[in-house]
Amino acid sequence: MNFNQFVFRNTFRNKHLYLAYFLSTMFTVMTFFTFNVFAFHPSIAGNLQSSVQSGMNAAAGIVYVFSFFFVLYSMDIFLQSRKREFGLLLIQGMSPKQLRKMIFQENLIVGLLSTVAGIVVGVGFSQIILWLSKVTMNISFDFYFPVMAMAITLVSFIILFLLISVFIQFKIPKMNVQELLKSDAMGKGELKNSKIKTLLAVLLIGAGYAAALYAKGLEVIVAMVPVIVVVIIGTNLLFNQLTVWMVNLLKSNERRFWKKTNMLVFSDLAYRMKDNARSFFLVAVISTVAFAAIGSLTGFREMILGTYMENPIEFYYSSGAEGQTDITSQKAGIEKILNENNVAFEHFPISIVTYSAADGTDFSVIPQNQYNQLADFIGLEKADTSDQGIFLKEPLPGTEKAASPTTIQLTDGTALPLSEIKLGFNFMSLGNNPVVVSDAVFDRLAAGGSVRELAIWQPQADVATDDLMRASEALLTEYEVAGNSYMMQQTVEGYKPVLFVGLFIGIVFFISAGSFLYFRLYSDRDVDVKKFKMVYKIGMSRKEMQKVIYQQVGLLFFTPIIVAMVHGAVALKAMYAVFDRGMELTAVYVLGTFLLIQVVYYLVARKVYFKNVYQEVTDLKN
Repeated sequence: MNFNQFVFRNTFRNKHLYLAYFLSTMFTVMTFFTFNVFAFHPSIAGNLQSSVQSGMNAAAGIVYVFSFFFVLYSMDIFLQSRKREFGLLLIQGMSPKQLRKMIFQENLIVGLLSTVAGIVVGVGFSQIILWLSKVTMNISFDFYFPVMAMAITLVSFIILFLLISVFIQFKIPKMNVQELLKSDAMGKGELKNSKIKTLLAVLLIGAGYAAALYAKGLEVIVAMVPVIVVVIIGTNLLFNQLTVWMVNLLKSNERRFWKKTNMLVFSDLAYRMKDNARSFFLVAVISTVAFAAIGSLTGFREMILGTYMENPIEFYYSSGAEGQTDITSQKAGIEKILNENNVAFEHFPISIVTYSAADGTDFSVIPQNQYNQLADFIGLEKADTSDQGIFLKEPLPGTEKAASPTTIQLTDGTALPLSEIKLGFNFMSLGNNPVVVSDAVFDRLAAGGSVRELAIWQPQADVATDDLMRASEALLTEYEVAGNSYMMQQTVEGYKPVLFVGLFIGIVFFISAGSFLYFRLYSDRDVDVKKFKMVYKIGMSRKEMQKVIYQQVGLLFFTPIIVAMVHGAVALKAMYAVFDRGMELTAVYVLGTFLLIQVVYYLVARKVYFKNVYQEVTDLKN
């Protein structure tokens, strides 16, 4: 048997040892391949805007970079768990050069097999996702054979595994044979943390949160990069130092430490936290990206739809458009289209005077009678201008807390006091600073200025949706009159592919992070089996063992996710400040959905892991 045959047979005979590494890399390949199936799908690639396509390309790059670090770290963990095997091979005459060559070839074998398996599994998985998109979001993606996705995935991961196979040579444990053979039996000693680094973790994350929450509007965009850098550094220190400090604090309480099975949980918890620090860090960062991406997309969609839903005005046409002063023919044409499409309507003509007050402020003045007719039909608060004017405050971005004018200087020098009505929607065609005044005051102001007409058409309640959409499409083509309901429907339809891609990217990131955690859990399996074998022999019950394992798995799965959820909540709060809207409920839905997915993942993982460990522990022949 030559050296190459030895490597090949050793890889397949130790399939139990290689299984976790193989499955984790296969899943990474599958997620990357599935993403590319969508990126090159004819229904998406040819229809998305250039900015969305650029976003997808950037996301593909992020997925690939994440795959590199994921596979590299998985390989590193895999090598660390094989120190004793390396020691035995060196005793039997294998040279360090041959050891490196063996690891290089093993990684290429596992990499090639996992790449092929990931593509095969990905073909089926991508079709399930395509089917789910049709069922849940009514987006129809036709089946196509993803030749381009296959080629890109195959080439990308062959290059990736070649790079890792070279890079991993520098990660091979550099110990003598005696240290390698005794690696399983060597104790780790007392694990201490740095107080300065622990405090720095709190300060960095706190400073990042404060900056993100304090910034408003476009300040959020300016502060984004420094905040991300500061929080990432703080998160790394949090898992490396702060978690160790917290575990040591828990262990110092003897009453808690000696209670029931807590000793078994706390005994090596600090080392688990320290050993898993890089895993936790990667998962927290990736999950935060997923939360922020989906939350921002969902929030942006809610903002756009909210703008349409809050606006009760369906159709309007202004004489101020393109310098027009007489819109009689346009009004007749618009009403003809509405009638031809069976859209019964009410017509409301609104006369508007642009009045410049003595202090230089421009007001759009509206007569009370015309405004109240419209307000009564669409359910707005009616204006009473017997001894005052009414300022119509629109929720324009950045003006929510701005003070409304309290008076308007009339032509005769008197000051008309103004009260306020909050419209609840932006009616931009009214003009700047819309004010409702009595008909008599309006006539006085109109005598000294030009009057423009705003024509409004409101469909009656019994109009069929199909008729309204058909009329809206015709009006948009003929007169560039955008129906509110039609624009909302078009926004929903046009936004579906973008939202689907965003959801898919976020879910892929999140599931990848969960897979990463499970692989890290599985890599500690042999250590757990040895530990529980000892305590099982001295009388530990199945129920007690189950409780300890469930707690350990829970800490592994939820520690990084809780941190990521807090990061995500702050990030979404900051992003929603850019939109100048309170969309906290949207953030709760997004984070709550991901938490539910993680809980399901945890419930399945803990059951499978416990069954696997318990079976090994109770098999006393081993």
